[in-house]
Amino acid sequence: MASLPAQFTETSLQQQLQSARSLKQQLQNQPQELHSGIAALDECFKQIKPGDLVEWGIPPGLNGRLIPLQLLKHQIPLSLWIYHHHGLGVFASSWISHGVDMQRLFFICSENPVKELRPVFLEDTFRRIIIDAPRRFSDGDMAFVSQQARKQDQIVFLIRHFFLSQKNGNPYASLRINTWQSGKRAFSLQLIKGPTSGRITLPYHAVAEEHGRYN
Repeated sequence: MASLPAQFTETSLQQQLQSARSLKQQLQNQPQELHSGIAALDECFKQIKPGDLVEWGIPPGLNGRLIPLQLLKHQIPLSLWIYHHHGLGVFASSWISHGVDMQRLFFICSENPVKELRPVFLEDTFRRIIIDAPRRFSDGDMAFVSQQARKQDQIVFLIRHFFLSQKNGNPYASLRINTWQSGKRAFSLQLIKGPTSGRITLPYHAVAEEHGRYN
């Protein structure tokens, strides 16, 4: 399925939705829980359920996106990654090398996702939506996305291009977390909001096999 052009089309929303709807009919009993196979990471997310919004603090250059990628490897339901990365494209081979399930993951580029991709949030075709560092995302956008996630039983990841702070809260997020690579041997997770707080360290080999970079 990863060869479908629609999955790598940057702007054709209707084509993406049409392809995803067709694929959805072929999939039965799509799992809804978040699962990575990494015990410490799964413990952080065990209370996240459909309808929840997770806010991630992932500054560029610190390889932190390798952590949410761990939750896209094990028989994921249909998912959409909305990205705005200063003109960078999607390289399928890189994602596949990290073990991401590309059969069920679609991509589209948008700097203003709520305005430009509104139909995505009005139906339940994509059960997980990753909104990656949007240039425009207001408090109203946050409220709308959170409301629709609850209505459509979706799990939404909102990735920020900066570390989250406890000084600035987010009432719409069930979990707020910072992730980054600590040197060459570990990844760090800082829990800002959720059932627990504090810092967790994951060994590098639990997350990635090679020292490649994925911002």
